[in-house]
Amino acid sequence: MSVPRLLLCGFGSFPEAPLNPSAAVVASLARDAWAPPGVEVDFLTLPVQWKGSVETILRQLQARPAEAVLVVGVAVEAEAFRIEHRGRNRAARERPDHAGRVWEQAFIDGAGAEELAATAPCAAMLAAIAAQGLPAVRSDDAGDYLCNFTLYRLLATGAAARVGFLHVPQARECAEGAAFSVDQIRQAVCAAATAFAGVLSRPAAEPHRA
Repeated sequence: MSVPRLLLCGFGSFPEAPLNPSAAVVASLARDAWAPPGVEVDFLTLPVQWKGSVETILRQLQARPAEAVLVVGVAVEAEAFRIEHRGRNRAARERPDHAGRVWEQAFIDGAGAEELAATAPCAAMLAAIAAQGLPAVRSDDAGDYLCNFTLYRLLATGAAARVGFLHVPQARECAEGAAFSVDQIRQAVCAAATAFAGVLSRPAAEPHRA
């Protein structure tokens, strides 16, 4: 029996987060070859680009298929770790990506569903972070920038059987006055990924279309 594989992704820098803690944590886990018991993990840093983030994941999955994808992004103003429950078919036309390009329409896919439910074990991930003594909340709105864009497109394309998204707060090392250290963010990512890995042998639900 093959070992399940999880692809764990973080985002690179963008104007609001020149030192993105999601990329820093994913890179540190890659250096340590971290993985939950019984699961293999691949690691990837994504460009903050409208045409680039999802394509980077799809190329990786073509080379090394995985049963699950967990993307970690930063929510600069967040005061808790947010488990995203859905991707919405919308995009901020006025916000350029890290390459200076803009998305030219207010939706992601003109023929797509208004929203798609994440196929990750969201409740288990939330409980796992809370069990570490860290604040965690359910979120039904991943915004209208690259985080939501990436989540929605991964779900819409069926990139993997299970797809999830974790928003982490900004780190103290990256923004004066922020509430969390990089070590705490790493702790939360490990907890969420371990909870995610625990269900990879179970059948995934079909994405819910609203």
